[in-house]
Amino acid sequence: MHLIQTRASSLAVMALAMCISVMWANGQPVNPNCCTMVSTQEITLPITGFKLQKPRPPCVKAVIFFTSNGTWCSHWKESWVLDKIKELRKFQSTQIMKTTAATSDKP
Repeated sequence: MHLIQTRASSLAVMALAMCISVMWANGQPVNPNCCTMVSTQEITLPITGFKLQKPRPPCVKAVIFFTSNGTWCSHWKESWVLDKIKELRKFQSTQIMKTTAATSDKP
Protein backbone atom coordinates (compact mmCIF):
# COMPACT_ATOMS: atom_id res chain seq x y z
CA MET A 1 0.00 0.00 0.00
CA HIS A 2 2.85 2.38 0.87
CA LEU A 3 4.41 1.81 -2.56
CA ILE A 4 1.16 2.78 -4.30
CA GLN A 5 0.90 6.00 -2.24
CA THR A 6 4.51 6.87 -3.04
CA ARG A 7 3.97 6.34 -6.76
CA ALA A 8 0.72 8.32 -6.70
CA SER A 9 2.51 11.19 -4.95
CA SER A 10 5.32 11.05 -7.50
CA LEU A 11 2.83 11.14 -10.37
CA ALA A 12 1.04 14.12 -8.82
CA VAL A 13 4.32 16.04 -8.50
CA MET A 14 5.25 15.20 -12.10
CA ALA A 15 1.82 16.33 -13.34
CA LEU A 16 2.18 19.63 -11.48
CA ALA A 17 5.66 20.16 -12.93
CA MET A 18 4.35 19.47 -16.44
CA CYS A 19 1.49 21.97 -15.98
CA ILE A 20 3.94 24.64 -14.85
CA SER A 21 6.23 23.87 -17.80
CA VAL A 22 3.33 24.21 -20.24
CA MET A 23 2.37 27.56 -18.72
CA TRP A 24 5.93 28.84 -19.16
CA ALA A 25 6.18 27.49 -22.70
CA ASN A 26 2.96 29.26 -23.65
CA GLY A 27 4.47 32.63 -22.81
CA GLN A 28 2.69 33.43 -19.57
CA PRO A 29 3.65 36.66 -17.78
CA VAL A 30 6.55 36.24 -15.39
CA ASN A 31 8.37 37.99 -12.59
CA PRO A 32 9.82 41.19 -14.12
CA ASN A 33 12.93 41.00 -11.91
CA CYS A 34 14.43 37.88 -13.43
CA CYS A 35 13.66 35.38 -16.18
CA THR A 36 14.65 31.86 -15.24
CA MET A 37 12.95 30.39 -18.33
CA VAL A 38 12.06 31.79 -21.75
CA SER A 39 9.32 31.29 -24.30
CA THR A 40 9.66 31.01 -28.07
CA GLN A 41 6.01 31.88 -28.66
CA GLU A 42 5.41 35.20 -30.40
CA ILE A 43 3.69 37.83 -28.28
CA THR A 44 0.45 39.10 -29.79
CA LEU A 45 -0.18 41.84 -27.21
CA PRO A 46 1.03 45.39 -27.91
CA ILE A 47 4.63 45.69 -26.70
CA THR A 48 5.50 48.97 -24.98
CA GLY A 49 9.19 48.34 -24.29
CA PHE A 50 11.88 45.82 -23.60
CA LYS A 51 15.12 45.18 -21.77
CA LEU A 52 17.91 42.69 -22.31
CA GLN A 53 18.72 40.33 -19.46
CA LYS A 54 22.22 38.92 -19.10
CA PRO A 55 22.68 35.35 -17.89
CA ARG A 56 23.36 35.46 -14.15
CA PRO A 57 22.11 32.23 -12.53
CA PRO A 58 19.37 31.55 -11.80
CA CYS A 59 18.49 34.17 -14.44
CA VAL A 60 18.98 33.18 -18.09
CA LYS A 61 19.81 35.26 -21.15
CA ALA A 62 16.50 36.70 -22.31
CA VAL A 63 14.63 39.61 -23.78
CA ILE A 64 12.03 40.91 -21.35
CA PHE A 65 9.14 42.54 -23.17
CA PHE A 66 6.77 44.92 -21.41
CA THR A 67 3.09 44.82 -22.36
CA SER A 68 -0.11 46.21 -20.88
CA ASN A 69 -0.68 42.68 -19.57
CA GLY A 70 2.65 42.28 -17.76
CA THR A 71 6.19 41.25 -18.61
CA TRP A 72 7.17 38.33 -20.82
CA CYS A 73 10.46 36.46 -21.05
CA SER A 74 11.37 35.62 -24.63
CA HIS A 75 14.23 33.69 -26.19
CA TRP A 76 16.78 36.16 -27.53
CA LYS A 77 17.57 34.13 -30.68
CA GLU A 78 14.02 34.01 -32.06
CA SER A 79 13.74 35.91 -35.36
CA TRP A 80 10.52 37.63 -34.30
CA VAL A 81 12.26 38.83 -31.10
CA LEU A 82 15.15 40.32 -33.09
CA ASP A 83 12.71 41.98 -35.49
CA LYS A 84 10.68 43.45 -32.61
CA ILE A 85 13.84 44.83 -30.96
CA LYS A 86 14.86 46.54 -34.23
CA GLU A 87 11.35 47.96 -34.60
CA LEU A 88 11.29 49.29 -31.02
CA ARG A 89 14.80 50.78 -31.29
CA LYS A 90 13.89 52.50 -34.56
CA PHE A 91 10.75 53.93 -32.95
CA GLN A 92 12.76 55.13 -29.92
CA SER A 93 15.36 56.85 -32.10
CA THR A 94 12.70 58.69 -34.12
CA GLN A 95 11.05 59.82 -30.87
CA ILE A 96 14.40 61.14 -29.59
CA MET A 97 15.02 62.95 -32.88
CA LYS A 98 11.54 64.55 -32.73
CA THR A 99 12.12 65.67 -29.13
CA THR A 100 15.56 67.08 -29.97
CA ALA A 101 14.21 68.94 -33.01
CA ALA A 102 11.31 70.37 -31.01
CA THR A 103 13.54 71.66 -28.21
CA SER A 104 16.16 73.10 -30.57
CA ASP A 105 13.47 75.06 -32.46
CA LYS A 106 12.49 77.00 -29.33
CA PRO A 107 13.96 80.54 -29.02
